[in-house]
Amino acid sequence: MTVFGTGILFYVNGTQVTIDDVDLDMTLLQYLRSTGLTGTKLGCGEGGCGACTVM
Repeated sequence: MTVFGTGILFYVNGTQVTIDDVDLDMTLLQYLRSTGLTGTKLGCGEGGCGACTVM
């Protein structure tokens, strides 16, 4: 049986980031801004225009 936790693992500028207690109300854009990264911009806020796309 595989048990999945509530954590998340991803990479930001080549650095691994692990968040164990994920705030389900925080967007990736908000997280990036909280770390001082401001390159990603908010466009329509709905995911339709692609301005906030993170690669």
